[in-house]
Amino acid sequence: MTPTRRAFIRDVGIAIAALAMARCVPFKEGVPGKSGGTPRDRLHECWTGFGWLAERTRDWDNDEAGEEALNQLIANHQAALAELVAQGELTQTVADEVQAAFDAAAYHVWRSNAPITCYEPMYPDYTPTGAAQLVAQAGALAEIAAQSDADPDTVARVQATIARDVAFLSLTYPEVQALYEGLHDAAAAGAPYPTFDELELPVTPDEAEAARFLVELLLSDD
Repeated sequence: MTPTRRAFIRDVGIAIAALAMARCVPFKEGVPGKSGGTPRDRLHECWTGFGWLAERTRDWDNDEAGEEALNQLIANHQAALAELVAQGELTQTVADEVQAAFDAAAYHVWRSNAPITCYEPMYPDYTPTGAAQLVAQAGALAEIAAQSDADPDTVARVQATIARDVAFLSLTYPEVQALYEGLHDAAAAGAPYPTFDELELPVTPDEAEAARFLVELLLSDD
């Protein structure tokens, strides 16, 4: 990871993660992405609705509110994606990558705010990091969209980061286990565990297209 990317993730991504969960871009009253507008409008509401999910999850007077909100947000996102596939705007394989990314990001927001045991997985577990970084990039793009001129280099870095996040979050369970087994074997031989950004993750064409789609979606100001 280059120093430029380190600075970007530190100064923009991590800071915007808190923004995405606590403030977010305003959305229409009610559940984000539930109804009204185009499928892209509803997807945009879902990706900028993590603050709503966090708030509902922190309603400790209602133990089921957070999980219900999580399931509703995921269902709304999936329904809007299905419409885009039916309209020929996305292939099903790319839509699957986008949905997998959203599922992971939404779960991360819910799990981070739920009044249950501490969200501290056994090391290494890169899923929380990848999901948190994806939430951060969603917030970063929402902020960029509010500016009159988006810096192309910043947008390119966000897109590259999202592509890697999607690549990891799209791994199957056996693929994740094989990755961890390899890291454990290397650690037993004295190699340090890599950070999430140091993982060598090949990005497939569908994952790259999913990242491009998300950048375009989140840069819109719908």
